[in-house]
Amino acid sequence: MTNEIILIYPKTGFDVKKVSIEVPLSVLSAASILDKEGYKVKIIDQRIEEKNWQKKLTQELKDSPICVGISSMTGTQIYFGIDAAKIIRKNNPETKIVWGGIHPTLLPKQTLESNYVDIVVKGEGEKTFFELVQNLEKGKSLREINGVAYKDDGKIIENPNVHDFLNLDKLPELPYHLLDIKNYIKMMNGVFSFQGSRGCPFKCAFCCNPLLSKGFWRTMSAERIMQEIQMVHNKYKFKKLKFNDENFFVNKERVYKIADAINDAYEWEAQARIDTIDYMDYDRLRKSGLYQIQPGIESGNQRILNLIRKQLTTEQILNYNRKLAKTGIIATYNFIMGFPSETIEEIKDSVKFVLKLLDENPYSELAAFYVFVPYPGTELFDLSLKYGFIPPNSLAGWGEFSRQHLETPWIQDKKELLQNLEITSKFVDSRRIARLFKGTFLPRVIPKILGNIYRKKWQKENFKMSFDLRILKFFIEKKVKISS
Repeated sequence: MTNEIILIYPKTGFDVKKVSIEVPLSVLSAASILDKEGYKVKIIDQRIEEKNWQKKLTQELKDSPICVGISSMTGTQIYFGIDAAKIIRKNNPETKIVWGGIHPTLLPKQTLESNYVDIVVKGEGEKTFFELVQNLEKGKSLREINGVAYKDDGKIIENPNVHDFLNLDKLPELPYHLLDIKNYIKMMNGVFSFQGSRGCPFKCAFCCNPLLSKGFWRTMSAERIMQEIQMVHNKYKFKKLKFNDENFFVNKERVYKIADAINDAYEWEAQARIDTIDYMDYDRLRKSGLYQIQPGIESGNQRILNLIRKQLTTEQILNYNRKLAKTGIIATYNFIMGFPSETIEEIKDSVKFVLKLLDENPYSELAAFYVFVPYPGTELFDLSLKYGFIPPNSLAGWGEFSRQHLETPWIQDKKELLQNLEITSKFVDSRRIARLFKGTFLPRVIPKILGNIYRKKWQKENFKMSFDLRILKFFIEKKVKISS
């Protein structure tokens, strides 16, 4: 056995060059302490390797690594993670397969019931995974490692969780040298992604964060964040910075320190709650280089906003949108449809609401209408069970899920409407698709033409799946199909 560890980042189901293939921060984080302590870490990103990842994994397994780690969210990543695990089982059956990430954390026992899982790392993985690797290398028992679950002679054993969250300032810098960062930046049209905080203080009912983070929001200091970002910028020369913090604007003084340090050296964007506009100086942020925020609105119907515990009113959202219109900052809104108990009229309320947002803010965009998926660990998961949802009973079953799941029982009478909005929402603002696909084969005139067509259909409440939409649906499904 060598001191090598293999980490795999599976395909997500929507892996489009120039659009969505960002640096895999989760596996870099898992590798950080190991790399610092002298272990030889190899990362295989299925999205980059495409059809060559199987060959690369088979080759690396010849060195008999200590273990192979697989990172996974609920959904398509599980499917492709299992693909990798099958190769490990076939070529080196003695190698331990370790799963980590959101899904194994939420359902560790069910995950371990799979033949393609030996150990689960629960929660934040940096320290726990390091301790696990040390014990595996020395042939020691795993009983004393908090935060893991594992199989012992066929029996599943779940150790206590790690109760203290990590101090993010004390973690090593990410080991960027393990990846071709310049290639990722090139594939993202000059965009580099970074995450400087974890958790969220809000308790939206469709999100698993309240369970995972317990309502705590933690951050690196602004100084530490900028130290690492500046190092990356000096070395790799990115053009735009994307903060992947779940809620970037929690602490305004931290935001100002980061913004002032960036000082318009490059453009940057971040995820946000739209109500943070109330206490932020967005003129100051715009001058620092902030060009885009991505707030989740979710619904334009007040009953649904209350149901999902969004803690916003539709009137507040409209007021914030009008304020944003004066800043020149792009506001890219996300919506979710198909909640348990949501009616067709309530979905149409969201459609009308989107049109109003777009009309009142020339810098507003619509990311998409996503279909609600009852993910484990969310408050709405329990409500979904009451409405007839039957969750998968295996890891492989969860691998058939996607961000646009259309099999929940309460949406079957609304399926055509939801399928229509899934597709047309990507074009209706006439701007976002053209901007995102700027570096691809897609002519800019096409999103503009489609936007005008679908906007008029929305105004007339024409949500039929016409022939053109079926062609678009076929094309999109080709891009996100679950196959190796």
